Amino acid sequence: MRSEEPFSRRLFLGGAAICLAVPRVAATQDAASYGLTALLDGSALARIPAGEFVMGSQAGDADEQPTHRVRITRPFEMGKFEVTQAQWETVITDPHARAGADRLALAGLALSVTPSYFKGPLLPVENVSWDDVQVFLKRLNARDRTHTYRLPTEAEWEYGCKAGTAGDDAARLAEKAWYKDNSGALTHPVGQKEPNVWGLYDMQGNVAEWVQDWYGHDYYAESPATDPPGPDSGSYRVFRGGFWLDPAKYCGATVRRFDFPVNRHDNVGFRVVRTARVPDG
Repeated sequence: MRSEEPFSRRLFLGGAAICLAVPRVAATQDAASYGLTALLDGSALARIPAGEFVMGSQAGDADEQPTHRVRITRPFEMGKFEVTQAQWETVITDPHARAGADRLALAGLALSVTPSYFKGPLLPVENVSWDDVQVFLKRLNARDRTHTYRLPTEAEWEYGCKAGTAGDDAARLAEKAWYKDNSGALTHPVGQKEPNVWGLYDMQGNVAEWVQDWYGHDYYAESPATDPPGPDSGSYRVFRGGFWLDPAKYCGATVRRFDFPVNRHDNVGFRVVRTARVPDG
């Protein structure tokens, strides 16, 4: 059984995972496909249909059980790619944003325009806390009056990752994910591996991804069957998916990890979900 201890203590004690040379990665892809415009015009988003799936794994850790059927009642759009450093920098430096409206004092640290350990505009942004991501989302939402951008729920993330399948195709992991066996111990530009059948890239590797939910070890035993939102409160936020230094067993669609929402890691980023904004009044 996994100890309910913050991720930073479980995997980063002593800093062994971050003592690596930082490469400068060339922008080898079409930047227009991974910039802010691609989010706002929807070209970097995949439409995910409503439907049902079995969440969790009987073969997984205790917090992945019991398996239970979940219904996602409304279609939504999910980022095809993890949010890139180019997108992060553009949104965070938005001159129209008002710092007073999104200032967060929880961590006592300034929000960085270039926070990532591995540098490159088309690499996924990482080294951002859950709280940092909320600032990004507030500023992104200020740019689009017809949509709301947010993190996916745990259920939406797993539903998107499984993409209508019963579970993971471990034999094809190297074709879909950057992980310990093929990453070279660094992140890679988004969208280089094969997408799943719903058009989502890097769901199981490159960087892990913050989701909306508070973490609850036993939440699956009481989770609602329809659009589960996660626990009402908690100490930790959840992140999903494997990352560049993970062995294959931690890259599965059902693996759950968590940490305090103020903490930052060089292997945790995020992707967005977009829904139509309900008109005021």
